[in-house]
Amino acid sequence: MYLYLVRHGQSVGNEQKLFFGWSDHPLTQLGREQARQARDKLRAVSFTRCVASDLARAWETALICLEGRGIVPKSCPGLREQNMGAFEDCTWQQAQASHGDLVERLVKDWFHTTPPEGEGPEEMARRVGACVDGIVRRGEDTLVVAHNGSLSLILKHLGLAGEGQLLRPGWFFDHGAYTAIEVAGGQARLIGFNL
Repeated sequence: MYLYLVRHGQSVGNEQKLFFGWSDHPLTQLGREQARQARDKLRAVSFTRCVASDLARAWETALICLEGRGIVPKSCPGLREQNMGAFEDCTWQQAQASHGDLVERLVKDWFHTTPPEGEGPEEMARRVGACVDGIVRRGEDTLVVAHNGSLSLILKHLGLAGEGQLLRPGWFFDHGAYTAIEVAGGQARLIGFNL
């Protein structure tokens, strides 16, 4: 089976350069264009199922990517981005003013740093992993539309990236692109990243 991972298009939170995870920011006009770019790149790709985060930015991206396919996306809240707790909807400057060294640790070692009052990456990895396991059990070629953090944890869960690579340069999911993974015999293989 194949998994095709798509990050949502630019959202209002991205545009405003906020820390956010569970805040339900919609897509911007640019974000809708990026979703259309992903849709167009996926035209030659065959899949029978789509699973998406239930947050508006991912859900709308999924709907755009599915245009003309006759596939209805299935919601999986387990694919949500990390709950950023006290950092939700803060600018970088606001977060640094209240928790300066924690912001630096979060950027340098995301997988071992929990935002104040937020969700720890290991907790997030468990919920993302449970969703991925359900997708793999079905064995259908599937489009997965979610967020940079949750898509990164899919790579880790499938053994395609280590903790030190997550949310690091070279391992960010681009808007308007897709990543292809083959899963066979209990093994995963990265076919292409940010295609």
